[in-house]
Amino acid sequence: MGKIVLFAGVDPLATGESDYAWHPLSVLTVGTALKAAGHEPVVIDCQIDAGWRQRLREQAQGALYVGVTCMTGPSIGNVLEAIDIVRAHAIGVPVVWGGYHASLAYGGIVGEGLAEVVVRGPGEAAAVALAELAQSGGSLTDTQALGRIPNLAFTDGRSELRGTGLRPRVLTTAYGFAVDPDTLPATDYSLVPVEAYYTEEVRDLSYISSFGCPHPCTFCSEPQTSLRRWKALGAERVVTELEALWKRYTPDQISLLDPNFSTNTARVIEIVELMERRGLCIQLRANMRAKDVVALARHIDLARLRDVGFSAIFVGCESGSDRMLKLMRKQATVKDTVDGCRMLSAAGIVQLTSWIHDLPEESEEDSALTLRLLQDLARLPHNQQKHHFFTPFPATEMYEALFGATEDDGRTQRQWAQSDTYAASPLWAGRPDFRRRVLEELEDLQREHPAVLVRSLPRLAAH
Repeated sequence: MGKIVLFAGVDPLATGESDYAWHPLSVLTVGTALKAAGHEPVVIDCQIDAGWRQRLREQAQGALYVGVTCMTGPSIGNVLEAIDIVRAHAIGVPVVWGGYHASLAYGGIVGEGLAEVVVRGPGEAAAVALAELAQSGGSLTDTQALGRIPNLAFTDGRSELRGTGLRPRVLTTAYGFAVDPDTLPATDYSLVPVEAYYTEEVRDLSYISSFGCPHPCTFCSEPQTSLRRWKALGAERVVTELEALWKRYTPDQISLLDPNFSTNTARVIEIVELMERRGLCIQLRANMRAKDVVALARHIDLARLRDVGFSAIFVGCESGSDRMLKLMRKQATVKDTVDGCRMLSAAGIVQLTSWIHDLPEESEEDSALTLRLLQDLARLPHNQQKHHFFTPFPATEMYEALFGATEDDGRTQRQWAQSDTYAASPLWAGRPDFRRRVLEELEDLQREHPAVLVRSLPRLAAH
């Protein structure tokens, strides 16, 4: 069967999002599906491979296609460079762009001619179908053949008048987020050198046990990519896979990168109980909503989570103003944030809380409430904080309230590459005086509680 090159463009080290590289789960799951179907996936990850450009030049030649993926923001630049390399050194090899950013900005990508095909949302089945089409001698520009594959976007070469002017017509196929994860094979980590992602400070292994999120937060891409649906691996499979990964790769911790691990309280409890019965203590980090933590604590002592290894919980708090949380459709309150953090702290579990400043419609009073809450939470044992300035992301409700429909906004991918949640950007500079005042308050907080802020402070726009 044929070779498919998968390029992972996300680089959290370069963007300041992390102190260590993340295993590229998006291409690992796609690569696993391709391998299970008899194809030869070749993963190239710019995080760990300093020579990725030369390797891509070599591997792209003769490939059925080159798949690329990234998040919205600076990592788009890596993908654009990778596409340039493929176009120059593997002439005729098609490019397929998938992942979060492509799922949201597919119209612009197709319109700029950056990829023959964009995969929207879950990509495993589409990746295999595209490989089989190419393997059989079909073309990834055959609109009739592409039209039979779900979750795609492409052009038929015609133009139409849209938004900012005459643009290539973009066709899409039926969108689905209904795949049962338990029908997918276990992620094949042998596609990458797992230990190359470890550092002297931490040996972190990335894992995902569920997909999607049922909540309608207006700043988030999940309502568009997962259609507010949630699909999860069964608890028995999760514990079995975690145990196997823990033994095989001996990490210091496993980061569960589910958008919302705590969506189903009963499933979380079942996972904990299974780990207890097996005598497991695996150091785990997971994403949970504060409101879910409160609900979970009604059914189980959170100390039991700590005892099986849940050492840190990432909590997207966003704001200390109930008015703003309501505008953001967060479906939670400040009380949920306070109660959830206190409960986790009492159980000896780190709360890594995330906050967004200078939101649209955020007043000085709203900001003051947030800053006051930050001070209160900083006094809790095990509280950590990560701060961002608001940046609108494509196809989100907040973005379209500000700029209109994403498919008609005319923004290029190079413009999207300048998006940065730690600093102002040409896309959205925010209110400089407002942000300056927030920074001064955060600097005071950092001086008073040096260990609380675990990332660099957000940055103002360069002058």
